[in-house]
Amino acid sequence: MTPPNVFIVVSARMASSRYPAKALALLAGRPLLEVLFERLRALEGYGLVLATSTNPENAPLVELAERLGVTAFRGEEDDVLRRHIDCAHSVGAEHVVRVTGDNPLTDTETLEKLVRLHLSQAADYTYVPGDALLMGILSEVISTRALEISWERGEARHRSELVTLYIKEHPEQFRIALGTLAPDLYRPDLRLTVDEPEDVELMQRLFEHLTGDGPRRSGNVQTREAIECLSREPGLARINAHLTHRAANLRSVALDRDVTASSGIDAVRRGS
Repeated sequence: MTPPNVFIVVSARMASSRYPAKALALLAGRPLLEVLFERLRALEGYGLVLATSTNPENAPLVELAERLGVTAFRGEEDDVLRRHIDCAHSVGAEHVVRVTGDNPLTDTETLEKLVRLHLSQAADYTYVPGDALLMGILSEVISTRALEISWERGEARHRSELVTLYIKEHPEQFRIALGTLAPDLYRPDLRLTVDEPEDVELMQRLFEHLTGDGPRRSGNVQTREAIECLSREPGLARINAHLTHRAANLRSVALDRDVTASSGIDAVRRGS
């Protein structure tokens, strides 16, 4: 059983320069954030909390979380790192599993593997390095103390949505464990995050394919079957294939070369 001081923290806001209120976009009739919460609640032994900001426009997200029995924390609007630290303190979390609210297909199998690795290695930070990040299916595990150090020693640019930037830029200051992604999940050509209107369209059509007209709930859709569906239906994958990734995420992937080098690993093997 995972210790109760490990909390899954889902960060989400209504604001978005590309697709405002995307967290409430409907997937098979249910809000995207609700689908993500339901998938994460299926995991046993973890606390689950929404980390949003104090901006009044985020009230619908808080109401959704509370309706589902998920703890809601409201903190800093722009200092996302501070928001995560204060959220962790509010629930007594020693370790945070960071999940972004625009990744409804975050892979829960990989999440649990990362938590086990993190705890077994007494790590400060545990994640899967490389371009798999760009798919939008990964979580990462960070000790609350590592978050605090990042805030104390970092600059303003380290406190943005890329919460682990300071750790990646200063890997020698932290104990970092590198996880792996199962080979059949590694499809960096697929974009399963939700940031643009085309991403929303893909998710809506994908969930329609996977849930059909039957009683199956959208929260039961698994990452692996979504990838398999896109392999069978390449036309769906082309809906958002032309989009470019955020500069911050590309920067994060580029920094992984330094992280793996400092960890004494020349190459990252994919798979379990």
